[in-house]
Amino acid sequence: MRGYRRCRALLWAGAVLVATVFQGAAAQEEFPSRTIRIVHGYDAGSNPDVIARHLAPALTALLGQQVAVDPKPGAAERVAAAMVARAPADGHTLYLMTGGQAAVSAIDPALPYDVMRDFAFISTVTRFPFVLLVAPDSRFATLADYLAAARREPGKLSYGSSGVGGTLHMTMELLCRQAGVELLHVPYKGNPAQPLGDLTAGRLDLLVITVTGAQPLLKADKARALAVTSKERSAHFPDVPTIAETVADFDVMSWLGFVAPAGVPAPVTGRWATAIRAAAEEPAVRARLEDLGNEVYPGTPAAFRARVAADIAKWKPLTRVLSSP
Repeated sequence: MRGYRRCRALLWAGAVLVATVFQGAAAQEEFPSRTIRIVHGYDAGSNPDVIARHLAPALTALLGQQVAVDPKPGAAERVAAAMVARAPADGHTLYLMTGGQAAVSAIDPALPYDVMRDFAFISTVTRFPFVLLVAPDSRFATLADYLAAARREPGKLSYGSSGVGGTLHMTMELLCRQAGVELLHVPYKGNPAQPLGDLTAGRLDLLVITVTGAQPLLKADKARALAVTSKERSAHFPDVPTIAETVADFDVMSWLGFVAPAGVPAPVTGRWATAIRAAAEEPAVRARLEDLGNEVYPGTPAAFRARVAADIAKWKPLTRVLSSP
């Protein structure tokens, strides 16, 4: 009798296990079953927002469900990242992470999430340098002129960025460190017209900005580029020098990439990776992204994870920016 009961118990446990496996498989097969959200941490019209909205129609067609872009600006991506880290791990909520998240993770030990632990890395989608802009009539003809003036007047020359602790801010802090200068940081948030207005009015000496933001300003002659942050000159700005031509070995390239909450099943992240690559490489989408100054750059989850880890290590020595105004 005991053997019979034990046999029945084992059979029941086995049946439950098989049922659970099949239910899990069925749940995975149902993806996607409803509207998908792409969350990012910046305002409407920002670089991540523009790129997400160019990708969304192609992803909708590839996945068979509506893909909606959901900006959650605030605190240099902390708001968006925390929201996605807590989202259900079913693949219906993705976070379009920027290089700024690596900077935030490097300098803020109090984050409510761990970027390397709480996300499933799927794929990068673009990479790009930043651009250093001045007003068309600025007294600084070159980056060397700007840095020379900064050495003569420590802490007097200003530069603007999209906020404290983001990659744009950290890029300029890295420049200060490598060039041996002290600059005044003016952080902006919200309306991108404000820093441009301050730049052209002479209230701001320099603005560091994404290529997506720089393109229309340069085409309309509303600003002038002093340098790009990549080690090599940009194909989109071949006449603009690199910072490295003035400050040896300087090199900053940022990126955008998709992650999901940790625990999303591998078949779902695999389907996402395939769809992201296909969407980014559609001729019309690729052409538009490149027109905005981006290099289309899909990659593997392992390569993406390694890039984030390397960037965190790069920015960690600059933790003093947390005390910046």
